[in-house]
Amino acid sequence: MKAASKKEVILNTAEDLFYQNGFHAVGVKSILNEVGVAPMTMYYHFKSKEVLIIEILKRREIRYFDFIKEKTNGANSFTVYAESLIQAHMDWMKTDGFNGCLFLRAKQEYEGVNEEITTMSKDHKTTLLNKIERETKSFNNSNMLGMKLFMILEGVTSMAQILEMEEIEKSAFNLAKNIQAVNE
Repeated sequence: MKAASKKEVILNTAEDLFYQNGFHAVGVKSILNEVGVAPMTMYYHFKSKEVLIIEILKRREIRYFDFIKEKTNGANSFTVYAESLIQAHMDWMKTDGFNGCLFLRAKQEYEGVNEEITTMSKDHKTTLLNKIERETKSFNNSNMLGMKLFMILEGVTSMAQILEMEEIEKSAFNLAKNIQAVNE
């Protein structure tokens, strides 16, 4: 297997540090110490900490959308789609989302400080909502199912901070069944 490039190591390490501690709590020096590279190496790949954050968010978005696409691909009904999407999101939360949403954290920390990061964070949520609405509309000619399903996913993300995942999962699936029953 090919060794990860310095750029990849910086991206992966910084993402982990930001996710665990927050963006403002982690300085460039912490990242450099953790990776074991000189400042010149970091600034060769990323002109600033904010450029690094933008790259991390872009990569994370691609990973998330690829992950849920793989899990929902081939769904032939709203029920199958909703269950697949919720399960995919739950699986993501269990492995990559244990500490909430990195996009919401970025928006909170950079609102009024860096418009590009804030906009990127908002756009991520809008893109997810639009994707779910578009995909659910193919099963039921209504955007409301998509919005409701999106709200379930956001609730899962939020509640994962305070409740056990098994309880959240059960509730999310029950809510999805209820929204489908109401819209039939």
